[in-house]
Amino acid sequence: LKVISLCIVGADISTVCSQGDKFMEEELRKVYNNKKTKKMERGIAFPCCISVNNIMGHYSPMADESSAIKEGDIAKIDLGCHLDGFVAQAAHTVFVSSNPAERATGKKADVVLAAYHAMQAAQR
Repeated sequence: LKVISLCIVGADISTVCSQGDKFMEEELRKVYNNKKTKKMERGIAFPCCISVNNIMGHYSPMADESSAIKEGDIAKIDLGCHLDGFVAQAAHTVFVSSNPAERATGKKADVVLAAYHAMQAAQR
């Protein structure tokens, strides 16, 4: 939810990715931090990536290569962390709009729905 809330019109992709990584590290420090588990390995397993529109995946740009998120973009968020060698990854797709009630329509909605149905078929 933290990274989803950062994906707004005009947000710099590099900044959002670095804030997502920082948030994961802060939250990982809060778990398993007693004397017995303090030495347990934990950290980022997959850095925060914001892939917008035609960028297929794993886009985590350097600050000088970054671009801004625009109105009507489809942003795909990927990230992952690990605890004691066990990896947990998460991904989410959002439609970026300055109007929270606005939804994707047309080809953009068709692409998101097609990906959803493909995932459902793969799970079956």
